[in-house]
Amino acid sequence: LACENDAYPAFDLAGINRLGFDAAVRVVPIRCLGSLNVAVVADALSSGIDGIMLMGCKSGDDYQCHFIQGSELASKRLVNVIETLNRLTIEPERVLPIEIEISEYDRIPEIVGDFVDGVRKIGANPYKF
Repeated sequence: LACENDAYPAFDLAGINRLGFDAAVRVVPIRCLGSLNVAVVADALSSGIDGIMLMGCKSGDDYQCHFIQGSELASKRLVNVIETLNRLTIEPERVLPIEIEISEYDRIPEIVGDFVDGVRKIGANPYKF
């Protein structure tokens, strides 16, 4: 899941510059990572999705997030996601929060590749039909 202000445009720029990443990855734009309902993540994983990257704007002192504190809010909610994953007996490594700027588009293949490799090492989601 990629915020439409920084992460999704970074994927666009990676594509424009012909930087490839694993074909198994699907990029879904969302308004802001802070607006994400954690139930969506739990439902996706309990439905058999192998892994989810939560890509949002950078947070910190300069607050690059276009919705002020969206990425910070998402990281606070991630605690609830991890508790839910533990209840479902799903590895928490299947969910990865990433903060990225548009200008870091050249890191997309590395970030995505590392995540895909990690998920493949863990194995298929036990809830996969």
